[in-house]
Amino acid sequence: MTLVALSRTALESVPGSVITGARFQGLEQFPARSTTGGISYCIAGPTPYSLDFATDFDVICLLLGDIAGRTRFDDDRECEMVFRGETAAFHPGGGNVRVDAQRVRHGFIAFGFSPEFQEVADDHRLSALRREGTRNNLRRVEIRHLARYVRERMRGSDRLDRLELQSLATLTYLHTLRSLESRPSERPGGGLSDAAFRLICDHIDAELANEISCEGIAAAAGLPLRVVFDGMKARTGMSPYKYVVERRLARACHLLRSTDDPIADIAFACGFSSQQHLTSAMSTRLGRTPLRVRRDG
Repeated sequence: MTLVALSRTALESVPGSVITGARFQGLEQFPARSTTGGISYCIAGPTPYSLDFATDFDVICLLLGDIAGRTRFDDDRECEMVFRGETAAFHPGGGNVRVDAQRVRHGFIAFGFSPEFQEVADDHRLSALRREGTRNNLRRVEIRHLARYVRERMRGSDRLDRLELQSLATLTYLHTLRSLESRPSERPGGGLSDAAFRLICDHIDAELANEISCEGIAAAAGLPLRVVFDGMKARTGMSPYKYVVERRLARACHLLRSTDDPIADIAFACGFSSQQHLTSAMSTRLGRTPLRVRRDG
């Protein structure tokens, strides 16, 4: 498919409107999309959208301007989020991205990288980076220049040709990887320290019966959310949300085996909204019901 050139008017700042009752669609909703040289791409303009797609390949989005809305990655909890303009977002293959973009400035260009492309790039280092999951608002001076270049090019009437797109995609790929690799060393103290990790774990264990928030977890350690999310992912392989669920299930299993308390009481004591909620979570993650856990001891 030929790349559709966006007009100057379409690329001006448009605040967008709040989406209510949004119907989520895949990348096919953006008409400017195609594949070239093992790289697929699509371009979204400055209008609100509701996007839900599975990342079969590694996907990197180059943000041309700020995008604000409700976002969910994989099975994490939906939350309000702002993708900052002139940054990159890395979505590793095998995941899922869901964005209800309510305010969009300029839009984005997304690149999908096939295994064949990555073999040529010889980036075996990506396997470790993928385990950390989705990473957003990746900043680097080169990424900022690429976003500005794309924005300026699309103000004109000429279309981006295939070689230009391949070059843009490759540069975005390389500089995003460099940003991912450099982020831990750029953080004060090297990221999430042992002491901060213990504070987070202690806070979660103490609050399992209560409502736990991301802000509360970050406050317990006195750290920004970004550091907490990245550090928890690096240390446990799980997002804070997944870690909390695992801790709640662990406590529920302990109480089921060591007490005769009703299952509903145990569910509430571990932060689940009902016995059915506990049963669903335990069946999904452990393959056993609470009654089976109690009987098996």
